[in-house]
Amino acid sequence: MIKVAFCSEDLQHVDAHFALSSNIVIYEFLPASFRRVKIKSFRLQTGQESETVNERRLAERIEAIQGCDILYCSQIGSPAAARLVNHNIFPMQTKENLPIEEAACRLHRMFQKNPPHWLENKFRKGGVQS
Repeated sequence: MIKVAFCSEDLQHVDAHFALSSNIVIYEFLPASFRRVKIKSFRLQTGQESETVNERRLAERIEAIQGCDILYCSQIGSPAAARLVNHNIFPMQTKENLPIEEAACRLHRMFQKNPPHWLENKFRKGGVQS
C-alpha cells in the first residue's frame, strides 16, 4: 500500500502550500483501488509570524503525514522538502488548481503502469514487505 497526502484549503483541490495548509487529505493506494482514509485539519494562527511559530507549524504537518510516501502540494520550501525526504516522504508540486480526485486517479494509473522504482514493490505487494 502507498499513502499519499494532499495539501488543500477546500478539501477538494491540491491548492495549498505545505507549511500553510489548512487541511491535509490522506489517500491509500492499492493495486486495484484507492480511497480517502483521513483528513487532518489545522487551526491557522493569526498574528505575528515568528521562527518558532513557523517551525511548530511545519513540525505539526510533518507529524501528520508520517507513514505517507508522497506529499502533493501547490508549493513547498526547499528546507521543508529536504526534511520530508529525510522522513522518506517524496514531495510533489502542481501549479494547476488540480482536483484531489483527479490527482489521485493520475497517481493510481502511474502506480499501475509505471510506478517509481522506489515504490514498485510496496505497491505491487500491497505494502507487505519481505
